[in-house]
Amino acid sequence: MPPIVQCDKDDLLLIKELNPVVRQNIKQIINKEGFVTYTVNVKDVTTNGANYLGTLQTVTVSGKTKDGDKELHLFLKNIINEVGRLSVLNVSEAYLKEGFCYKELFKIFETIEDKYNIPQEKRLNTVKGYSETNSEVIILDDVSKMGYKAYNRFGVMTKKIAELAFEQLAKLHAMSFIIRKEYPKYFENKIKSLNTLFNINSEFENHLRNTCNKAMETLEGDAKAKLRDFCPKMVEKYSNYIKIAPEEAVCITHGDFQPNNLLLKETNGEPSSVMIIDFQFAYYGNPVTDLIFFIFLGTDQKFRKDHMEDLKELYYGTFESFLSDFGISASVVYSKRQFEDDFKEKLDFGLMCFIQFMPFLFARTDQLPELQNGLASLTLKMDERYKNCLHGVVDDFIQWGYL
Repeated sequence: MPPIVQCDKDDLLLIKELNPVVRQNIKQIINKEGFVTYTVNVKDVTTNGANYLGTLQTVTVSGKTKDGDKELHLFLKNIINEVGRLSVLNVSEAYLKEGFCYKELFKIFETIEDKYNIPQEKRLNTVKGYSETNSEVIILDDVSKMGYKAYNRFGVMTKKIAELAFEQLAKLHAMSFIIRKEYPKYFENKIKSLNTLFNINSEFENHLRNTCNKAMETLEGDAKAKLRDFCPKMVEKYSNYIKIAPEEAVCITHGDFQPNNLLLKETNGEPSSVMIIDFQFAYYGNPVTDLIFFIFLGTDQKFRKDHMEDLKELYYGTFESFLSDFGISASVVYSKRQFEDDFKEKLDFGLMCFIQFMPFLFARTDQLPELQNGLASLTLKMDERYKNCLHGVVDDFIQWGYL
């Protein structure tokens, strides 16, 4: 049974399942919410390979305020300090970046949406974040109580889920242009300064080489030769795509936009709403990288053949319509022609991302990768289904002329 602790307003929340810093964070939230007496229920959450940079918990606070009974549901993402020493990524900075999005950025955008009287169903759908979020923990509403659940990383992507995801992504990207219009100084100081946290160092280069070699083990003939020729170019091309020149950057990008980072809600058994989560890798870049990332890390070859072009159209149509609600012309700030050109130019980013993330995408649930010792110690023990997905990705890029 999960721990349930009876507390009163002067307790220090001595709950061993929460680290001391987080205890104080929760205590502050409980005080602000006006609890007089309460019980605290803490549960650990297992993701089976959907999260590597933190441990997850839910906290339920049930009790009384001066106005009567009250219940509060929180979701915690706690930093794993050992992972914080990854040389390719500053994990503490990643937590601060995600905290910035939830604590500040999305609240500013909500204020703008209020100003323009945007109906709730048309707004960017985000999880409420708490100001007590810091470099140790991300504290959010537990939206599972609203019917949202994590997407299964081995689940089958449907067109409807992808459509809901791309609609939200278009609004996320549009947000940058809207904030630039409403708060130009804030945009210059806080959004344009969001850089990628990835370090393209020797550890990362070795990781790409290792995953390339693993990929080539399953290929034969022309496909294997073409991938072998492409692999030496990957490090430079990948770096150029995520560390683009300031004049080529367009808006805030998610940086890790894949099905694992969606929360899905169903109505009568059908997908009805999604929330995008996990903004630790957000940076000021080019929006097509998010689309490409999702398409190749979340779909198979048949899905891409049947739906990729339609999803691109849906994305840009949503982007255009959403901006118009704030008096902004998409053709002026990021034209359809530029969008199409960028997508075509950067499409091979999908091949690089697929190869880079294979060990995480297809990790067997009984042999999940561990990052305490960095990428150098990463095992490449994957579920067998990665082979068919890899062959489909490589075949697509041969057909399209990128390999």
